[in-house]
Amino acid sequence: MSSWQVKVSCGGKVIKELDQETYDDILFDLSWWKVDTTGAGEQSLVIFLAKASHRAWAGPWFLGGMNPHKKIAFAWSNEQVGQSIIKELKVGSQALRSMEPGEPEDWNHEISTAITAEQMCTGMDLFESETSVQIVIHLDEAALDGATARVPLEEVFAADITRDQVVIFLRGDGFVIFKGKLNGSINQAQTTWKIRNIRRKNLPQDSDIKVPAFFNPALCIKLQKEGQPRLWQEIFAESQSTSFSLPRERIPWEERVARCQVLSPGAHTDKARKAERAQDLCTKVECSQDLLLNRVIIHLHLEERLTAMCQKFKVGLDGLFSMKVGPRMIQVNFVADAEYSICMGGLGGECIPEASSWEIFIDGNEEDGIAPHAVLKLGLAKSERNRGRWAEVFTRWQPWQVSENLKQAMKDGPADELEDFGDLDLEDADMEGNGE
Repeated sequence: MSSWQVKVSCGGKVIKELDQETYDDILFDLSWWKVDTTGAGEQSLVIFLAKASHRAWAGPWFLGGMNPHKKIAFAWSNEQVGQSIIKELKVGSQALRSMEPGEPEDWNHEISTAITAEQMCTGMDLFESETSVQIVIHLDEAALDGATARVPLEEVFAADITRDQVVIFLRGDGFVIFKGKLNGSINQAQTTWKIRNIRRKNLPQDSDIKVPAFFNPALCIKLQKEGQPRLWQEIFAESQSTSFSLPRERIPWEERVARCQVLSPGAHTDKARKAERAQDLCTKVECSQDLLLNRVIIHLHLEERLTAMCQKFKVGLDGLFSMKVGPRMIQVNFVADAEYSICMGGLGGECIPEASSWEIFIDGNEEDGIAPHAVLKLGLAKSERNRGRWAEVFTRWQPWQVSENLKQAMKDGPADELEDFGDLDLEDADMEGNGE
């Protein structure tokens, strides 16, 4: 299986009917297959394909002869990317790979995004008529794009709805967005939801939105009231919601396109491929400890072709990355049209997030047999109670591990624990030499 192909064989012989190209791209890591046995002893082959895009298919297979994945790129100018470079930067999910049978052991782990409710949501509106209640949760467009780069849209959100209670949360991560007890009863069977792009008219006072008409995606949930049509005094008798981040304007379209081309030449509109390319950017992680200054140094070595792509598309290397840091975890992202995770993981001790810094420099030279490449250098200050040598400096995590540790931190610590998991600005950038 690949991100656009399915090939089934039995006893070493390919089954022609199941040697096909899929109607649209699929998410390889979330797709699976198994042989199911019924109570009567009959066996059937079950193939589960996770769609990369939230839209209906006319059928499971691509029936035309002009599959976009087979197109060849011809570079007519220096600003264009040739076929040879596209082949070198091809991600693993584009090629056919054998897949072991079996369903995922924990589906919520598979669809985790490591994005918190506060990062995803920017506000909420409530509307009521005599027959229905509508909950509108405004979403950060870049955060939603980052989530749907690796998880189908319908798997990002979930809601538990009873006759008088509503709980809305991020499905894979379990972060609660809103919960409340209604002042009346509803018919759960008639509840509907959709994601739509709406104009935001009442922006928060602290927002710096400057465009005259600001649109953002929103999760809209419509609840149908039971009984005689009437208005309730208050929609919710009691309610609780996450802290919402401020809405933000996206970077200019031309700059977004250029950044996406740096990340994924030849497929700059494919979110799933960009997310996989970001994971491939880091070729090596080196960790060290300064016992005198009580600091941890982490070097992330990036692929050598990255600097050449920046020069080709005229994008500054220093503006392509963001770092989020918490007391016991870090996450480094590539900033394009969304933040695509390069590396995330846990620390061997507790650090001081506000005393952390990072920089980027060019390392290596041809004389030593090391191709020049960009290196991200992260400097973390150890907390007072975790000074001394750490047994393990840094361990790479999956998104679900980040979410589990964030939820545990919320239980063990103060309610604002997640605020420390914020962005750090680039400091002391050195783009020449080895930066040492």
